Amino acid sequence: MNLKQDIEFYDINFWFGENQLSEKHTFDEKSTVEMLLKRKETGNIDSTLLSNFLSYFYDPKIGNDQTSKLISRADFKKAGAFGALFMEQDFFYNPDLFESWLKKSYENGFRILRIFPKTHKYPFEISMFNPFYEVLNSFNFPVMISIDELDITGNKNIEWDKIADIADVYDNMPIIIEGGQSKELMYNCFILSLLNNTSNVYFETHNLLGFNQVEDLANFKGSDRLIFGSSHPVFDDRLGLSRILNSSLDIKDKSKIASLNFKNIIGNIII
Repeated sequence: MNLKQDIEFYDINFWFGENQLSEKHTFDEKSTVEMLLKRKETGNIDSTLLSNFLSYFYDPKIGNDQTSKLISRADFKKAGAFGALFMEQDFFYNPDLFESWLKKSYENGFRILRIFPKTHKYPFEISMFNPFYEVLNSFNFPVMISIDELDITGNKNIEWDKIADIADVYDNMPIIIEGGQSKELMYNCFILSLLNNTSNVYFETHNLLGFNQVEDLANFKGSDRLIFGSSHPVFDDRLGLSRILNSSLDIKDKSKIASLNFKNIIGNIII
């Protein structure tokens, strides 16, 4: 299935490495770079942020180090690979080291910080994550968090209000919310309210699969608040691509969602 059109994509949510829950979703270095090159050819996904399963399932630092080595290689650079950082718990012992780490990580090709407070057991509230938000905000550095990570009780009780509070205080820090594994369409009213009451909150698109959901959100606050992500290999990236390409939006709006919005975000990073 060739989905290539005159729209360039930047995938901010691509996973690689060993998935400890699914051998089917495990990809080694060779398979990953081959897949990235194939996607450039068939889907016009010109750039990709790599999220390492090793960082998620085992140790964020070890996974970050591995990702850093890969994205420095010529074959990964040719494939358009950049890195997604995972928050390392050691910085809660030494928060003063966070700023220099973030600067170095940016220089090494990382373009977003992923936080997993529920899975990795650390706070994300303003009162306790403040030293890190201050640095991120000063750099205009984007943060991504999954809806699953905001569901503290496991009963679909998402802490939307905490995201709104964080966005209000740190208004230079882009906050990107991705849909995680949930396939339910119960959150539209919360999403609309969050978009309406913030200026720096964005939604990643892999889970916006409801009829006219992308179009409705784009028309509500403009297409500049949506950002393409595939959540591959858990979700089929062709599904995410076709959802944008086959939407009723005009090509300008499709291009914003596909890559221009995120390019604008990383273009505003001050490091």
